[in-house]
Amino acid sequence: MKYTTHLVEDQENNFYHVVYEHATEQVIDYFFFEDDAVDYTLFLNKGGAFDGFTPKYILTEIKYPNHKEVLNKKFESLLTE
Repeated sequence: MKYTTHLVEDQENNFYHVVYEHATEQVIDYFFFEDDAVDYTLFLNKGGAFDGFTPKYILTEIKYPNHKEVLNKKFESLLTE
């Protein structure tokens, strides 16, 4: 699998379902509802968008609630546990 979906909590105790791209180690998008995140993950794993190698500049326009860096750091801490 090139993409996976994970539940992440931000600093304000809000929960988001994030779509994570393994090859680039990037959070691709976030969703409030798990079904939406899972559907998007399935689309990406079937070859949608950049097929596992999304360039960083593509993600600069994604508006994350709070801070993109916070979500990425939270996700990284989950990987190291």
